[in-house]
Amino acid sequence: MYKPRLRISPDLLRLLTEATELKAWIDAAVVEVSWLPALQRDTAARLAHSSTAIEGNPLALPEVEALARGEATGAPDKAAREVKNYLAAMRWIWSRKSGSRIAEKDLLRLHGLLTRNVLAPAQAGRYKTKANRVVDPQGRTVYAPPGPERAKNLTQGLISWIDGAEAQRLHPVIVSAVAHHRLVSIHPFSDGNGRIGRALGIWLLYTRGFDTQHLFALDEFYEADRQLYYDKIQQARDLDDDLSYWLEYAAEAVVQTLKKTRDRIMSLKVSAKAPRVRLTKRQEDVLRFLRDKGRSKSPDIESAFDLTRARVGQIVKPMVESGLVIREGQTRATTYRLA
Repeated sequence: MYKPRLRISPDLLRLLTEATELKAWIDAAVVEVSWLPALQRDTAARLAHSSTAIEGNPLALPEVEALARGEATGAPDKAAREVKNYLAAMRWIWSRKSGSRIAEKDLLRLHGLLTRNVLAPAQAGRYKTKANRVVDPQGRTVYAPPGPERAKNLTQGLISWIDGAEAQRLHPVIVSAVAHHRLVSIHPFSDGNGRIGRALGIWLLYTRGFDTQHLFALDEFYEADRQLYYDKIQQARDLDDDLSYWLEYAAEAVVQTLKKTRDRIMSLKVSAKAPRVRLTKRQEDVLRFLRDKGRSKSPDIESAFDLTRARVGQIVKPMVESGLVIREGQTRATTYRLA
């Protein structure tokens, strides 16, 4: 069985503590941002964009968002398929039961989803049959992974570790980061190893209860500085697979991602006395509008968001009933303000 080399440094412990506190704050937030399908598509689109962009996909975020909505974009076929596959993979992960174990067949299924109609059928969801390598932009080999004859056994060893006693005792962020690094280092598939490594990391955060309702676009952190991401992966290999510095880097990625989620909720600036309420994306926008304006009439909201009067009423009514927003007056003279 695989046994990772790692040391839980004071910096790593601090980051894990901060990540845990941030997640607890988000879970207990007075206003729970709604994870309705539209908002889940937004999260999945950002994940699909950043993870495929790391691998060289040329599509910009607006194009990926359009694909997530099911719209035609005129994007190159291969690039569009990679994005659609990633979206399908995230839907599949999130449809599974939280807390369930990850079996080898599940990992192969995930690779098949990520590479469907991108790789040949004999390669999608199947271990590699030929040696492969990691090259830099100049085509120089920077890493030669284990050969195809070892791919299956090494991957099975990783899965056994994930399901074993040691991983059960470790923080979910550590388990996610270890699995991410180990899978991309085994490089068990002919292509798509980076995508499935990052997807496995996200999957483990979800199945270990560290997902924050699917608003966890962790790959955005890695994509923001791709070279640093690559350097950190290689640094651990150069240190004889000592993952200590990689874990600190991955934990920092989680902390920064959770901070973005927290800041999104805090930007609503809703009274702590308000009851819990699940908000749609449009209701979030209206709350921020009221925060910035102080007090607004219905026509102001209609104009700002290109809505009908009836639609404004539908959006605002649940927030009024929950006490988040106060309505004053009647008909067109009605004004709204934050509680």
